[in-house]
Amino acid sequence: MTQKKSKSGPEELSCFYLDWPGHPQFRYMRWYWKSDGARIGIAAPVLAKLNPSGHQAARHDLLLPSSAPGEYADLRYLLERYDATQPVIERNGYAQFNIILDADRPLHADWELVRAWALSYFVRELQLAAVLVLHAPFLAGSANEPHVHILVPARRLTANGFGLHARDTCSDAGAADALASWLAYNGVEAV
Repeated sequence: MTQKKSKSGPEELSCFYLDWPGHPQFRYMRWYWKSDGARIGIAAPVLAKLNPSGHQAARHDLLLPSSAPGEYADLRYLLERYDATQPVIERNGYAQFNIILDADRPLHADWELVRAWALSYFVRELQLAAVLVLHAPFLAGSANEPHVHILVPARRLTANGFGLHARDTCSDAGAADALASWLAYNGVEAV
């Protein structure tokens, strides 16, 4: 009888993708763990977005609710605290929203548009931290479209650090709500 090999070591994050055919410029990914055991945190994959394939991201920013403690303005500290305080029963790691930018517009203009929306929606309305990362693949000779990643740790950030889980954001319904907010922010009716 052969025995099934068990995977050793902490569990890595798994990913669920959700795209909207009517809105190909807006993509959603939910990063989660499948079990309650030992796991790798979100710090490494989030920080990896800052240097994709060894190239430095064109730009990045960390947006925080106004009530967040000052030390959380340091991205590494924020991620370390998130990983250290994440209950093992909670399986959502973070939500990722990708917005494909218009190649005919200046990067800085689209960056500011995405940043203003993320600040309004995720940070002020939902009280979540948001890490924004601008990738401009053409700078490395790639034909891929420029895009902004919005990485949202799956817990609300309060004056006392990470608190309530943001399951409403890390869900299909939460992704649909974010898309509706993005479209409304841009004056576009949902299809």
